[in-house]
Amino acid sequence: MRLKKILLLLFVYLSTIHMYGQTGNETNKPKSDAKGIIQGQLIDSKTGETLPGAIVTIDGTTIAAITDIDGNFHLRNVSPGTYKLNFKLISYATKVVSDITVTGKEARVVNISLDASSSELMEIVVEAKVNRESNVSLIIQQKNNASVSDGISAETIKRTPDRTTSDVLKRVSGTTIQENKFAIIRGLNDRYNFALINGAPLPSSESDRKAFAFDIFPANTLDNIIIVKTGTPDMPGEFAGGIIQLNTKSIPDENKQTVSISGSFNSFTTFKEFQTYKGGKSDWIGVDDGTRALSGSIPTSAGMGSASVDEKARLAKHMSYDWGIISKTAMPNTNFQYSCARNTTIFGKEFGILGALTYQKNFSTNYTIRKDFEGENGDIIVPKVALKDTSYNENTLSSALLNFSYKINQNNLLSFKNLYSINSDDRLTIRAGARDLDQTDKTWERSSARWFTQNMFYSNQLSGDHLVFQNKCKFNWNIAFSNINRTVPALRKNVYQKVAQEESDANTPYVAVIQQNGVSTFGGGNMFFSGSDEQMRSVKYDLSIPSDITKWGIKNTIKIGAYHQLRDRDFTVRSFGFSKYRKGSSIKFVDSLLLLSDNQIFSEANLGQMNLAAPYNGGFKLEESTKISDNYQASSQLHAGYFMLDTRVFEKIRLVWGARVESYNQVFSYIEFGSNSSKHIDTTVIDILPSANVIYSLNEKMNLRFAYYKTVSRPEFRELAPFSFYNFILDNIWNGDPTLKRAEIYNYDFRYEWYPSGVQMISVSAFYKDFINPIETVNRHAVSGAPELYFTNIPKSINYGAELEYRINLGIFTKNDSNILLSNTSLFSNIAFIKSEVDNKNVVGATSRPLQGQSPYVVNGGISFMHPKYDFSISVAYNIVGRRIWIVGNTQEPDIWENPRHVLDFQLTKTFKKKFEMKINARDLLAQNQIFYQDINKNGKADKNTDNYMIETRYAPTCSVSLSYKF
Repeated sequence: MRLKKILLLLFVYLSTIHMYGQTGNETNKPKSDAKGIIQGQLIDSKTGETLPGAIVTIDGTTIAAITDIDGNFHLRNVSPGTYKLNFKLISYATKVVSDITVTGKEARVVNISLDASSSELMEIVVEAKVNRESNVSLIIQQKNNASVSDGISAETIKRTPDRTTSDVLKRVSGTTIQENKFAIIRGLNDRYNFALINGAPLPSSESDRKAFAFDIFPANTLDNIIIVKTGTPDMPGEFAGGIIQLNTKSIPDENKQTVSISGSFNSFTTFKEFQTYKGGKSDWIGVDDGTRALSGSIPTSAGMGSASVDEKARLAKHMSYDWGIISKTAMPNTNFQYSCARNTTIFGKEFGILGALTYQKNFSTNYTIRKDFEGENGDIIVPKVALKDTSYNENTLSSALLNFSYKINQNNLLSFKNLYSINSDDRLTIRAGARDLDQTDKTWERSSARWFTQNMFYSNQLSGDHLVFQNKCKFNWNIAFSNINRTVPALRKNVYQKVAQEESDANTPYVAVIQQNGVSTFGGGNMFFSGSDEQMRSVKYDLSIPSDITKWGIKNTIKIGAYHQLRDRDFTVRSFGFSKYRKGSSIKFVDSLLLLSDNQIFSEANLGQMNLAAPYNGGFKLEESTKISDNYQASSQLHAGYFMLDTRVFEKIRLVWGARVESYNQVFSYIEFGSNSSKHIDTTVIDILPSANVIYSLNEKMNLRFAYYKTVSRPEFRELAPFSFYNFILDNIWNGDPTLKRAEIYNYDFRYEWYPSGVQMISVSAFYKDFINPIETVNRHAVSGAPELYFTNIPKSINYGAELEYRINLGIFTKNDSNILLSNTSLFSNIAFIKSEVDNKNVVGATSRPLQGQSPYVVNGGISFMHPKYDFSISVAYNIVGRRIWIVGNTQEPDIWENPRHVLDFQLTKTFKKKFEMKINARDLLAQNQIFYQDINKNGKADKNTDNYMIETRYAPTCSVSLSYKF
């Protein structure tokens, strides 16, 4: 049923695009005399504010436009040629900008700044060249932001080979990506970030952590990404690293369609043998068709609990999944993207529609060594476990975007934005190795897991931007809905073991680990089903009112607003396993079944009673191991209001200050394991979050910034859930804690900014963060079996550090602008050094350590060259993140650290005749191993001979080629 809805959505999408593709402006038609577009934005040269209501005309023509609520203008049907533009606005000097060339092939972007006039009675005319003017406007927009922020635009994104939003985020200053999808800002754990899409919040995409997987969004749907690093009252108060703002495209600038296709090669995977298992017919689109679903014949958990032995044997026949492992050849990774933009009119008003389809299929193979150790006799470290994993991953991403924008007039704009994404990860992990290495007879193991995870994400927003009260005030509103449905159907794990001195002992066969009765977490024949359905509804509205005190030289903007968010999650789990079917002397279990391979052992013939005549042979019966505490329902309500003043004093000083009040109610319901009693947690916390950002302009090119702001970090639903989950891949158990408290963070920032010329920028920053009750993942010492991880509050932690960022064009070192190499080559880098200290003085045996997930340094850097004549560019990017604690240890188990990896990327882009584009990209050229280790010798680095290497994963470089065509 869900697949039918998806196909219906895609059909409606394609039909709509086709309809608007047949109508609209004359520019849709392929004519040799195609008209062009001049577009841009008008801003105040001192304040950076957008200027609505300005008149824009082209010399020698009757073409004109008025800037809208955001200062944007569009001059359409412009014949190819070179023009002068006139910009007029009351109280501003008229500006004439020359040398604007229109080709008719694509929109000409011109961003302009106006100077306030000292006299309203005399017209002042200023002339400028377009190239210089565009650079000035870029400087103004960056240095006049209310808070410290960094970002990347669609113009820059399209010059990269990036396919997903997580790829793009790596190019934003101070940001790194963990596990190819989670954002790390200022070296902080991903739980300290907050994500927005078009101003609406994004719920956590993960059922087991507070994080959002940014790989579910294709890059071609983005208009820009902005990361805000300091707080203001009009921004969410739940962050410490940064607020990630994703903005998808709205009214298109021109009518166009783009098709791109790419393929990539990985030396570990492509054209190599790829192990997998039989899935469903719709796996190709990332959706399980029911092949892995739990049979409707299986009774409820209560029914299973009261079922007889014979009934459990009968029910086993309804769980006849295909456990076989098959081989195929891995084909190259593929990526297909299509987008269509149309700009037309409805009832004489401008109407824009933008649609995009994305389909990606990626194969990868990872080789991992997993070990576990135990301390004995003081400092002697004894190896306990050594396993080798080979993971075969097949990832599918399918998405559709459909956005509408309607400009009622220059003062009123409505937008309706929709995004639907399906992201699935189909993984087969094959494990071999030994446990009990400290014993003479070791436990040798061969095991496998089939793990399919399906994420369906839908988001829509209806928003409005309005100029009201005689066009002096701005009123903005946003109504949003999002839904994330995460399903893990039939995660199947099988385990074979034998006990012998050596694995090569031919006299001792491998035997499937199946219980006499019940289910073991570490045994075979286990099946896990989970579903998480989360919905989020939100409403946001604010009003900006100018309130100047002219005689004191003070300009004020008062901004008041409110935000309301309702969030619901329903999480369900069913856990099953096969056990031996035997019943006194009448039914005997066939022990030889335990010697069968994965392909045969759980076939339908071996489930339940195996023959019809006595003596009866028993196969496998079905057991349920679901605990009553495994399922939970949770909801939250967040109501916030804020008051903000944006005060400018004599053009040099700007103060953005105020407070935000957030009332957060969280309801969590579950059944307590052991007592079987219903538990209902209902808490409400009210936080007053003050903030102040002071910007002092030393001159037109330099700023000093000071910021103070209080924020919070609240526990995620899963972190409160008291149920346990065995992660076969990581070989550990995760537990939640319903008593977790929210963390409070007090933040202080200082920043010096210098904008030498053009789009160049140099900044130096310092920051200090004081955490109260931060949440960490801690290793609870397990007497036997896999390590147990749980979430807990620690009393206090502090973070402080410094950042250096620069974007420099090498042309700054020479006065000869004709030097093509230097004037078109840019260096960029962001370097952060952070010190983190956890207050654990009351923890027995604890030593000084940083906050979990906090890196001591983050380095992003690179160099790029873009040839202005031959339309090609080359760039090299480098990234490294300092070692950080992955899992906090205890008095018996040291902390587990993640070792740094040097990552080097290369790309070459070439455009042909403004329509064809080719990109060649090489990712992770160094392909260093990812290592998680215990620092036994405490020297601050990984030493293979002395430290405990817990996890070591090998990678290979990935090379790709993509082609795109715009028409």
